[in-house]
Amino acid sequence: MTSLLRRHRKILSWVAGGCVGFFPALALCADLAPVSCLIEPRDIVKLSTPVSGVVASVAVDRGSRVKKGDEIARLDTALEEVALTRARLRAKDRAEIEALETRITFLTQQADRTAQLAKRNAVSSTAADEAKLDLALARSELSRALMNQQLAVLDVRRAEAELQQKIVTSPVDGVVTQRLLSPGEYREGEAHIATIAEMDSLVVEAFVPISYFGQIQIGQPVQIRPEAPLDQLHPATITVIDQVFDAATATVGIRMALPNPDLVLPAGLRCTLYFSTNN
Repeated sequence: MTSLLRRHRKILSWVAGGCVGFFPALALCADLAPVSCLIEPRDIVKLSTPVSGVVASVAVDRGSRVKKGDEIARLDTALEEVALTRARLRAKDRAEIEALETRITFLTQQADRTAQLAKRNAVSSTAADEAKLDLALARSELSRALMNQQLAVLDVRRAEAELQQKIVTSPVDGVVTQRLLSPGEYREGEAHIATIAEMDSLVVEAFVPISYFGQIQIGQPVQIRPEAPLDQLHPATITVIDQVFDAATATVGIRMALPNPDLVLPAGLRCTLYFSTNN
């Protein structure tokens, strides 16, 4: 029993030290030695406009912090705004539909009266048939009017989409690293206009000795200490462990996710990676 307890404590000490092995043959260390690492942006986004146009305004500059959905730049949208206003007016116009609905109500009553008179031979059957025909034509016109209104609603969506193409917004939370346009410039479609580094979650890259493989795992918490003057410990999580080793250096690449919701940490920093929480 004493031997079993000692073995159990040993396993717990290995797990607490950050090693992944749960058996004496696999758990090779209690604390893996720290290694150098590099903090990088999660992604670099190069923004462009899908259409050509004259730049009307630019809302950011190099170094500006932006949130997802913030406006970066806007091309001249005068024509698109007019088209959208017209489309919305057409979509709201129900005058033709209401007139046809009123006409159908009248023609329905007229057709019913004519049919009753025809039964009593007060009017010819031809008059009753003409009343039915007028009602059918009015209903057909109403169906066409309803279809036109649905098309008008789609025209509104198209006009909104065309207007939105002239407005460039940030797809991520980050920092503007390049601004390549100014108001008054003409930009061709798909031209690069700005670059944003996604910074709300940073990526930490490191190379560790091959001997670490099998002792670290995806999802394992680690600690990152950036270089001075930002040399405080920050929690991160291993997200990638390369399955192809570098034979020349006897190392394996790993990647960690480092949360940075307030954009406190900049990217491009060297750092130290610790596998134990006791540093």
